[in-house]
This record gives sequence, structure tokens and C-alpha cells, in this order.
Amino acid sequence: MTGLLRENIGSARADDHVSRRFRRSLTRWGALFVIAIAVVSGVLVSMARRQEQALAAVERLLAAGDLPAASREVAAYQREYPDDSRVIGLRARMLLKAGKPREAAQFFERYGAASAVDLHAWAQACMMQSQWSLAAPILTRFLQLAPQDTNGLYELMVCNIRMSRLTEALELAEQLAQLPGQEVLGHLYLGTVQNDLKNEEQAVAEFGQVLRLDPELRKLTVPAEDFLSEYGGTLVSLGRSDEAVSLLQRSLETRPTPAAAVSLGQAQLQLGDTQQAVANWKLAVELDAQSHRAREGLADVALREGHVQAALEWLQPLEESPKLEPATTYLFQRIYQRLGESSQAAIWQTRTAELRQQREIESAVDRLLIEAPSSYWAQVVRAYRFAETGNWSEAHGTLQQLRDADPQHAFVEQFRSAVRTRGTLPPLKEIPIRSF
Repeated sequence: MTGLLRENIGSARADDHVSRRFRRSLTRWGALFVIAIAVVSGVLVSMARRQEQALAAVERLLAAGDLPAASREVAAYQREYPDDSRVIGLRARMLLKAGKPREAAQFFERYGAASAVDLHAWAQACMMQSQWSLAAPILTRFLQLAPQDTNGLYELMVCNIRMSRLTEALELAEQLAQLPGQEVLGHLYLGTVQNDLKNEEQAVAEFGQVLRLDPELRKLTVPAEDFLSEYGGTLVSLGRSDEAVSLLQRSLETRPTPAAAVSLGQAQLQLGDTQQAVANWKLAVELDAQSHRAREGLADVALREGHVQAALEWLQPLEESPKLEPATTYLFQRIYQRLGESSQAAIWQTRTAELRQQREIESAVDRLLIEAPSSYWAQVVRAYRFAETGNWSEAHGTLQQLRDADPQHAFVEQFRSAVRTRGTLPPLKEIPIRSF
């Protein structure tokens, strides 16, 4: 038993010796493994840091507008890191900076956007091509990632205005007005959209907030004189000319513009100062020889004072204008009647009737876009408006959104054909107003 016991003890000692050697070996290998991990991690961190520094350098060059240097840095970066998808976004943004939005958009369409910055650039590339319906969803996604980006909010608002989606534009302007430091711009855009919605009282209230928050008008994104002109002109439209005069005078003092001079003339006429009204309308004509409203005002005053030939001379430069309004053609009619030229008066009477019908249709169309912006006919009208301005791609894209199940109409089919061939549009008067 004792012998056996001694033998077992000796074996246990041998095993313990082996175990200690194994543990020491394992400890050494463990330490080496930890060191290796640390070294690899350090290398990876160093590489990542170098990548970020290289990207930051390119971003700085882009921000400074040094495209040649940025291009060299991007090329060097791509040689070292050929699989980094962020290079695509950088190249696309460089194209955008170089004034090549179409090529930039093609990059993004093919490879996608790797970051919020790339999404924003993609949307801007679309906007620079007036592709509002393409830019809007990209901006929506961008704002999900950067909900307080003021440029993104403004750009999406512009897209909605261009697409006659004024309710959505109004909501975006309200969001902007809630952001700290953006109150002035928010109220400015709220007033502008309210004017587009024909809500002049609300527009005036918003413009008043702009002036209260920024009396010196230093925070605007539009020229101060243009803001004051629109504010004053809206007050004149509401018959509040006594409030408008000082705003319009301030606008003209900042920089004379035809719009401010015309509105100030109208305000002074409403207040009974015909002489000053005439002086401001003459100023408007000096600034813009084709100022319709100024020439119309001058001709109307001359006609009422019995100076029929002078009234005709004020209006004659507008005879061939494509922007004639019914009020102007009616003035032509009255002048020729007073001159005893019945045949000319009859011609202008016909043109007045045609323009009045056209304006009635346009007014109905405007109401449709405001009251039912998602309806079938609103989409048709929206596409028509794009086609009128030569934006054929947006017209085509808008028409493609019409559902096949929706009722078709001869006007729509003629319009589709015109858009496909970029030909002559069917007259808007043929749109079936009674359908909506």
C-alpha cells in the first residue's frame, strides 16, 4: 500500500510539473495573442484615422472650391482605398461643384448615396435640372436623417411650391419658423406661400412678423427691397394703402424697382393723390419700358382726363405683348371707341372676351390646385404648367403618375402626344372645367 502510495504521489508531482509548464506556455501565447490583437487594432485605427483625415482634406478642398486639388486628392485616395464607396459620392459632388448636375445625378442614380451629405447633393443635382418630383423624395429621406437642416427644409418647400403642393410647402415653412434662429425666414416663407394660396390677410400677418423680428431686414434670403415691395403690394391689394405707403417708399429708397413703383402708384391713387400716382408709374416705365400695370395706370388716368391720344401712346408698346390682361385690352377698346375707330374697338372687344374666358379657366385651375392638389385633373394641370415652361421631363414624369384606371379625355390624350413629341400644346380652354 505504501509503495503504491509513494508511486502515486510521485506521478502526481510529475503531472503538476507538466501542468505548470503548460500554463506558463499558455500564458506566454495568450500574452502574444493580446499583443498581436492590440497591434492589429492599432493599425486598423491608424488606417481609419488616415482615411478620415484624407476624406476631411477632400471635403475642405471642395468647400473652398478648389476642384483641381480635390480631384487629385480623390484620385490618390481611391488608389489606396479602391473599395470605399464614399469616393463615389465625392466624385459626384465634385461634378456638382463643377456645374455638371446631370452627370452628378447619373453617378448617384447608378451607385446610390453613401451618406446624408450625398443625399443632399443628389437632391440639389435634381433641383438644378428643375426635376422637382425627383428631388422631393430624396430631400424627404435626407430630412429624416437631418430633420433640422434649414437648407433641406427650404429646398423641399421650393420643390412643393414648384409642384403646386402649397399645403405641404406651408407645413415646411411652419417647421422652419419653429427652429431657433430661423424664425425670420420661416415667417418670410409662410407669408410667401400664403400669398400663393390667395390668403392675403394671413400673408400680411406673417410679413408683419418678419419686420417685427428683423426691423433692419438683415436676415432675409431675398433682397430687402423685394420683401418690402411684396409686403406693401399685398396691403394695397387689401385696400390698406395707408399702411403700404411707407413700406413701398422704403423699398424704393433701398433700390428702385418697377414692382414697388407700380404698387406705390396704386396706393397713392387709392388715397386720392393722382399726381404722385402718375409720377411713380412714370418711374416704373423708366425702370421697365414693358411695365404693363404702370402703362395701364397712366393710360387710364390720361383717358379719364380726356387725353385720349396720350392714353393710346402709353398703351401702344404693349399691343403685341403675350402678357396682356383683360383690363389692358378693355382700355384699348375704350380708347378706340373714344377715337371713333369702331373696327379697332371691335377687335379689342373680342380680345377682351377671349382673355376674360382664359383668366376664368386659369382661376378655376388655380382653385383646383389649392383645394384638390392630389386629384386626377390637378395632376394634369400640374403637368401642363411644366410643359408651358418647357420643362418636358417634369411634364412627362407627372403624366406617368396618372393611373390607367382613371377616366381618359381627348384633352389629356392630345396633351400626352404633345409632351411625347414636344409639340404644340392643346389650348388650356379645351380642358373640361365642368369635370372638376
